[in-house]
Amino acid sequence: MTRVGIDAMYVHTPELYVDNSELAIARNEDPKHFVEGIGIKSFSVAPPNEDQASMAATAAYRLMESYNISPSDIFRIDTPTESGLDASRALVSDVVGMLEQVYGRGSFSHLMGYEQKFACVSGMERLLDSSAWFAAGWNSRKYALVLVTDIAKYELRSKEEPTQGAAAAALLIGENPRLLEIIPHAVGSGLRNERGDFKKPGGRTIALVDTVGKGRSYAAYLSEMKQAWLNFSSSIKNTSLYREKDETSTVDLIDRAGFHNPHKKMVISAYASLLIHEWRNRPKWSQVVSRIGPEPPRGDMDDLTYYMSKEYNEFRRKFMALDEFNLDFERKVGSSLIAPELIGNSYAASVFVGLDSIFENDKESLSNKILALCGYGSGSHALIQATKVAPDYDSVRKKLDLMNRISQRRKLSIQEYEEIHQGLARIEDCKVISKPRFVLVSVGQKGTTSEGDRDYSLAR
Repeated sequence: MTRVGIDAMYVHTPELYVDNSELAIARNEDPKHFVEGIGIKSFSVAPPNEDQASMAATAAYRLMESYNISPSDIFRIDTPTESGLDASRALVSDVVGMLEQVYGRGSFSHLMGYEQKFACVSGMERLLDSSAWFAAGWNSRKYALVLVTDIAKYELRSKEEPTQGAAAAALLIGENPRLLEIIPHAVGSGLRNERGDFKKPGGRTIALVDTVGKGRSYAAYLSEMKQAWLNFSSSIKNTSLYREKDETSTVDLIDRAGFHNPHKKMVISAYASLLIHEWRNRPKWSQVVSRIGPEPPRGDMDDLTYYMSKEYNEFRRKFMALDEFNLDFERKVGSSLIAPELIGNSYAASVFVGLDSIFENDKESLSNKILALCGYGSGSHALIQATKVAPDYDSVRKKLDLMNRISQRRKLSIQEYEEIHQGLARIEDCKVISKPRFVLVSVGQKGTTSEGDRDYSLAR
């Protein structure tokens, strides 16, 4: 069978950021609540001359230049995002327009491509769908590009404000990948209709969260991730990962995991819920129960109600305090959190920010390790895919420099941040710190024939 996966990747994040300790003080909050409780030390802020399309184009251009990729090598470009710029035109058309400023008009005219939306899981979906084209032999050229791009924005002074962020991940998909190989059939999905989750009705750019009940969006994440995990556990019985059960559980087959990451606390909670499920029928569970007490009875509660209950949340908090849990979490998930703690929530891109973070920050060799990508999209859909790190991945890893670029961002004052957030900062006053990158020059005014048209240029 053809080996398919991520041959190379590049993660771009804006050049500006907010320090969450300073934001907490400005909001009369304890900095520990923002930085340690929520788990985001800082978050990236897109300046007025940068948007979802320019971030995607910048990530694509830098990746192509780094690996000497020609437009003729690419047969499709897809732009999964939950924060699209137009209700009709796909984001990919603006990206192609920017790239053709560099590579020549018509140089991408042979492409297939579209914009995909399923909240924050769309990037995972496009990774698998694009890879399937290669596995089926339908690809007409060497590569596909998946450009996952999003800006997370919430109201000023809202409880979600410290979980903002922005990033774009360019994934080069191809055969015999040098970075990460998708393991066929090792996939689990959980999908259902959840109207009380995070949503953006009526063209809103700022989301509504938890519209039905306190903690429902959080519980939906845990519930759907568990359902995907159950289906994942079942599916791997038909793969090379499977071993006869003795003391082995599904989680034992995974060396590393990267989760959709709205903020660190949600990732910890999701992993804890999976381990509670995995350890419940193993001998070690009796030791857990002897220390923190029995798991509260479910009764006739469904998953969402149970995960929202005070009793379960208290039990999970006790479980999360156990040394056994923290050692397992730190070894398998810890390195995926380092970059997201500094970038913030990047919606569909967040799982790939975490993937880059694993490759740049993990202290062990990851050659041939099994890595699970765990995506989630509100509404609700969870997707878990097992992958295998390429044996010679280090040649690609050395080109990843996200952590270095994060350290070179400019910190915004709270006043500057609020002016950008409220649309008071002007495009023409923006300086470009990291070049080359594509910049937004202008947007067509409402009521004119050019309404919504976006003009871009490359700052070198």
